Amino acid sequence: MTRVLFLAESFHPVLGGGETHVLRLGAALVAAGDAATVVTRRGDRGWPAEETVEGIRVVRVPPPGPGRTGKFLMVPAALRAVRREARRHDVLVVRGTRVLGLPGLLAGRASGLGVVMQPEINGELSGEAYTWGKAWAAGARGRLARGATAVRNRWLRDADAFVAMSRLIREEMVWAGVPGERIALLPHAVDTSRFRPAGEAERASLRTRLGLPDGVLAVWSGRLLRGKGLETLLEAFARVASEVPDLRLVLLGSGEGQALSVEEPLREQARASGLSPRVVFAGRVDRVEDTLRASDLFVFPSVFEALGIALVEAAACGLPAVASRTGGIVDVVEDGGSGLLVAPGDAVSLAEGLRALGRDEERRREMGARARQVAVARFDERSALDRYRALFREVSSRRASSSPPGRAPRAGGALPASPAARA
Repeated sequence: MTRVLFLAESFHPVLGGGETHVLRLGAALVAAGDAATVVTRRGDRGWPAEETVEGIRVVRVPPPGPGRTGKFLMVPAALRAVRREARRHDVLVVRGTRVLGLPGLLAGRASGLGVVMQPEINGELSGEAYTWGKAWAAGARGRLARGATAVRNRWLRDADAFVAMSRLIREEMVWAGVPGERIALLPHAVDTSRFRPAGEAERASLRTRLGLPDGVLAVWSGRLLRGKGLETLLEAFARVASEVPDLRLVLLGSGEGQALSVEEPLREQARASGLSPRVVFAGRVDRVEDTLRASDLFVFPSVFEALGIALVEAAACGLPAVASRTGGIVDVVEDGGSGLLVAPGDAVSLAEGLRALGRDEERRREMGARARQVAVARFDERSALDRYRALFREVSSRRASSSPPGRAPRAGGALPASPAARA
């Protein structure tokens, strides 16, 4: 049995791609006979400090409340929790390197744990994750941020293994000096028996039960946050609304309690453009798959996205996608095969994609069938679990047989333009 300790900025009941990934992976590890614990932030005072969720022991640390600063303020308490939990575990998986990367590595080393680094988004190792969207990115402050990231990376490279959820992130790791043999390309995966296509009769039944409108349903799912391209989506939808009169847009998820929420501005944008009757704000739902299986196509206009587990879930349900050509999205969507890729932030191109698939039922059916094939072949969680378990066993065994920790960081020289910068 391998005992795995996850260190994450946020976790259940927060609903996001990363949180869902850790929940599903942890539950699968427990079901397979391993043990899983998550140390995370207690974002809401109403959440218990400790509980068990689907067999996963959850340890929540202060401070509570919304806000991005809480992710940094949690670090001391999180590290104390890791030290307390270390004797019960073999491997520490650090989710995200921006805040918890270096502290997590040092705590894991001090505790004798094998350490696995798993970036949450592309740009974490190049520094673009810190400078993205900032006016000062090209100036001295941007160079300073990237330089500081490079220095930090010299320490992070001492981790026992790295998990890349996309090819772009793997390229970035290699660029940052991580030895290729310590990188596992393991995309987020889904239960392809739970997320599966629906026949015509079942789709109609689901729409009735869920109270969804008639017509062609384009669905998006996730948290309503800045950077997800949702403002661009509503602009694109407004451009095609009159040309595809039976097209409807369903937004699954909420931005409530999130520092980067755009939910209220989106509602106002829909009202101002006269689209409110055709845009459904469905809110947070427990069974995302029901709405996906009741829909006709998926839209994923993220400006910056590591992979997008919501996109994988939609593909598994047989939905073609109109999505941004960025990050790991290109690992999921075959342009012209299982969907259409457009430039991120380009409302005109996004509208063209919505128009093309919104009008063509046969094309949606063909692309949806290919999307299902891609999901089963590349993103089935049963296969992913076997690979994760093998990785954790290898790291645990290697750490147990190695010399005492304390190796000096490996020095690195000047680096070329990063893969994240080229995305």
